[in-house]
Parts: sequence; structure tokens; C-alpha cells
Amino acid sequence: MNATQRNFEGLLDRYFESALADNPVWANHTGLSTGEGKLGRATLAHSQRQEKRRRQTLASLDALNPRELSSEQHLDRLALRAMLNKECEDFARGRHTLEPDGIDAVLNLLQHELQRGDDEPARARENILGVLRETPRFLAEGAAVVTRPERVWRKVMQQTFAGASSLFDAVDTFLKQPATAAARRATQTYHDAVMKRPLAPEGSFAIGAEATQRRVREQVGLDYTLAEIESLALGEAQRIGALLDAACKQFGKDRSVEEIISDARAQWNPGADLPAVYRAETQRVADGFRTAKAVTFPKGDELQVRLVPEFMRHLYPTAAYSSPGAFEKRQRGIFWVNDLSLTKTTEAEKLAERQQHFGLSLTAAHEAYPGHHLQFVTANRHPRKWRRLFAHAVFYEGWTLWCEQMMVDLRIDRTPWLKVQQLHDALWRVHRILVDLRLQTGRYSYEQAAAHLRKHLGFTKARSEAEINWYSASPTVPMSYWLGRLENERLRQRLVVGRGWSLQRFNDWLLSFGTIPQAWIERYGLE
Repeated sequence: MNATQRNFEGLLDRYFESALADNPVWANHTGLSTGEGKLGRATLAHSQRQEKRRRQTLASLDALNPRELSSEQHLDRLALRAMLNKECEDFARGRHTLEPDGIDAVLNLLQHELQRGDDEPARARENILGVLRETPRFLAEGAAVVTRPERVWRKVMQQTFAGASSLFDAVDTFLKQPATAAARRATQTYHDAVMKRPLAPEGSFAIGAEATQRRVREQVGLDYTLAEIESLALGEAQRIGALLDAACKQFGKDRSVEEIISDARAQWNPGADLPAVYRAETQRVADGFRTAKAVTFPKGDELQVRLVPEFMRHLYPTAAYSSPGAFEKRQRGIFWVNDLSLTKTTEAEKLAERQQHFGLSLTAAHEAYPGHHLQFVTANRHPRKWRRLFAHAVFYEGWTLWCEQMMVDLRIDRTPWLKVQQLHDALWRVHRILVDLRLQTGRYSYEQAAAHLRKHLGFTKARSEAEINWYSASPTVPMSYWLGRLENERLRQRLVVGRGWSLQRFNDWLLSFGTIPQAWIERYGLE
């Protein structure tokens, strides 16, 4: 290792060690015990200190000769610079003054500890009590910083606040004592303070064309212009739409995808024990991919299928996944099943809710094996420690859509309607590119973006607005799903078709670099 390479390793260590020490919530979620039971600070001075650290680290990066770095170090260099630039941009435009996310931070951490409580109740209890003690101070600091709340993000805060009581009830139940009174009051005070503040101008969530272009390059890893991305998306919408029309015609003339899926769903009765159905289907799908030798499965990991508890029901769709922390010794993921039939009274209502889980084989491939769970567990074992903390959606979401495509191509599930559903979901991800791009560059208002989803995908008003709520806070993440899926296909053409690699070799190669853009892997990971 030469001097430049040693300096780079030291730069990584200094940045992440200090950043994690300064952000205990982040440290806790990565699996480091040093962050447990703490919320850290939420003052403007704290944000300014973090910004200073970022700027100093970027300056140190600029002082290194990149030609003297190894290929693996180049991947970390690109990922670190992308992360720092994004956070610097957010600070410069005052996101900390716009986004009232303090309540969300507290509730997410309490939820994290409640999940830990299933296995380590004493440890979780101590951590929860520590978080509750710090909540009034943390929320008071955070409320003082949010001086001009963005209206969409304020609406999201109101929704989070509305669900806070049920989570606090769950905390009291777990602790077997009423311990959340001060935290409840602090949450109310935070909510009321934010609601009194003057709103930022409408559309303040948008980062603008210049920043969007930068994030396409640094977060998605592509050298496309915004105009080229729009042209790509329009072409993909036409291509996928034609494939979907052809797939639907096999079920009868003039039958829509909605009619085909609705009829198939109506004939499906999974029974009363939905978690058991998910466990069986997850195992069946995993066995199918093993038999097909599509990818190497990790050893020593755990995947638990659990019923979503009552206090979390409003947070999750039909199913979701929680990954283990990057540094957790126990690499256990949780595949959550949200059974809303438990809230219904008649058998007809219960069946209708269970039927919303129709098509769960695709969900199992997406969330479990070989999807999110396999990918994150593999990434969490990367020999370069800090690589585990980089998480680019173009890879982790592109990978899950790749898994859905392999489900069809390898005929893991042979049900006749599977391709129709997979193409319908693909079209949804294609339209995400257009909406994300137009929303963040100011070409779409919030209302226009939601209307786009209703017009082209048949979404309800509530569903379209829920989608746009998170699009607004996550620029270039929505477009990353399908762009990542296309990147995987492009590389498959080059390496499987062009060089004769097996599918397993290709997938294992992709996964071996962690969760970073495919274009970077291609540049520095190919011999």
C-alpha cells in the first residue's frame, strides 16, 4: 500500500468514526452499541458542525492523487464524494429548516428498539428508557431549527403525529408501566410549534434541474442528461406498455390488466394464517432460485416472517422488509406481513383483505430471496468495512426488480397471470422516472405529479399522494428502480451474452461490490 492509499484509508476512518460518534441514531441503526439509548443533538450548531466535517473531508479528498488509488478505493472515493455532496447540497438549501422530521426520528428509533425487544428485552428496555429521557430535549432543539416548514413535509409530519399515540401505547405495554408521558407532551409541543411557523413557498421540496443532474451522475451513476433520461422513460413506457398489451390479449380480447388481476385475485383464498402462507411461499421461491443456480445464497443469515404489530399497521403496505444493521453480528432480516383482516369482523371482509396479498411470490422474490434480504446481508459482509454504509437505490432497488424479472424468465412461478402483474408493476416503475424528474425540476407541481399517477396507472387519490409524499423527499430514488433494472440488463448483455458468463457468476459478481451504482462497478470491477 502506497502513501496515498494509506492516507485515503485514514480519511475514511476519520470521517466515519467521527460522524457515527456524532450521530448515535445512525450508529444504532448500523448495529453499533455505542449509539444505543441516545438521540444525539438536533441544534443548528450540530448541523453546522456536521457540515464543517463534510467540507473538510471533501477538501482532503481533493488533495489525494486519484491515480495512486486501488480499484476498490476508487469505488469508496466515488461513493463517499456522492454522499458528502448530497448532504452539503441539502444543507446549503436549508433542508434542516424545511423538514420537520423530529417526531419521525424518535418514533423510528423506538420502533427499532421494540423489534429488538422480542429477543433482548432487557437491552431494549434500557435503550427505550434512554431515548424517552432524551426526547423532550431533542424535539425542542429540532423544533427551533424548522423555521419555514415545507407544506408537503408538514403534512407528512401531521400523519406521523397522528400515529404516534399507538406507538407510545406499545412502548408502555412493552415496559409494563406508563413511561411515555413526557415524550407524548414533547411530541405535541413539537407538532404545535411547527404548525405555527410560516410555510415555505410551494414546491420548496424540489432541488432544481442542476442538482437533479448532479444526483443522476453521483447517486445513480449515469452520465445521461435529464433530457436523455426523459426520452429513455418515454421509450420504456411505450415498450413495456406494448408488452403488457400482448400479455393481456392471451386472456381474452379487450381485457385490461386490472380485470385480469382482479379476477385472479377473487379466485384466490390463502386461508386465515397469512404469515404461514408467506413463509411457505418465501421458501418455495428461494428453493426455485437455488435449483436454477441463479445466485449464491449467504450462509448464517436469518430471515423471520412476522406479523406487523398493531401500532405499525399504518406504516406498512401489504408487506415490507427490515434489514439487519451493517455491523450487526446477527444478520437477521424481518419480512413483515400486514394482515388487515385482523381488523375486520365479517368473513367476507376478512377474505377481501387477505386477497390484497395476491401475487405474493413476486413480493417474496423482491423482499426476501434473492431480493433485499439476500442483497443486504451480502453487502453487510463486504471486507471493506465502510463500503457497507453506502446504499445507492439504483443498485438495491434495481436488484429487486431484476429478481422479479428472473422470476418470470426462470419460470420460478408458472402461474399464467404472473407476467401480466410483473409488467404492470414494471410500467409503474417506468412512470416513476418521469414523475421524479419533472417533480424535482419544478415542471410538475405536487398536484400534477399525483394526477400523472392516477391517469397513467389508475392509482387512487390517496395512493397517488402517498407516492408523491416520499418522492418529494427522495430526489432520484424513485427513478432509480427502473434505471437500475436496465443497468443490470445492460451488463448481463455484456457479460452473460457477450462473454459467456453463467447467470450465477454474473449475479455474484454484481453483489460482491456492495450497494453502489452498477456503472461504477463496471468501470472499476472488470478485469
